[in-house]
Amino acid sequence: MTALLLAVLLAAEAPAVEGVAPPAAAERLVGPEATAGLGVLGASYAQPGYRLGDAHFTPVVTARYLLGGFTTDAGVLLAVPLTRDGMALAFTGSLRIGWTWRAWSAVGGVVMQWASGATPASQWLPSLRVSGDFGTVGMTLGVLDHFALVPAHLSFDFRAERRRFSLGWVVPIGLVAGADLPLSEGFGLRCTAFAFKAFQAEVAMFTVAGTFGGGR
Repeated sequence: MTALLLAVLLAAEAPAVEGVAPPAAAERLVGPEATAGLGVLGASYAQPGYRLGDAHFTPVVTARYLLGGFTTDAGVLLAVPLTRDGMALAFTGSLRIGWTWRAWSAVGGVVMQWASGATPASQWLPSLRVSGDFGTVGMTLGVLDHFALVPAHLSFDFRAERRRFSLGWVVPIGLVAGADLPLSEGFGLRCTAFAFKAFQAEVAMFTVAGTFGGGR
């Protein structure tokens, strides 16, 4: 028994050998990552007799940090109206925490939205994202995801070499799509788009961001 225990400890502490992949158990579905990008957000709200709509310029910054499997996911989004008489300037902050395994990752938390001139000026919303990996195909379920702009979606990921593409359904009527394109070691380009209609609201957004780190 003592010899067996010693062998296990030595194996756990053994240094990595160049050219040899680490054990699968040490891998995580997602890794530490930071993104910074720009986008355009359009929204319209229909009421009997009139329609109110506007477009925003949207700088976006996100970050994800892992401590073992403990995962912290945070981001900020600024929505700047493109016309002087348009909808109000808005700020959104997101903080979610959770756990990442080898084939699954789950984070949940809150999204704070603030808009100048609104009553009330701020609101707090829950947010959840669960992702799974099934080999060449993955899945993501999000509730009030993408800074709480998307009410709920179910997306499927498809990987080809180092590239990743996703396509999903937004509740009740809409689509969400994305693409991760590596440009160099540790750096890539991420494109994200969604459009949906929910009750009297129609929302669409397209973002292009640079990614730094492990990603998924």
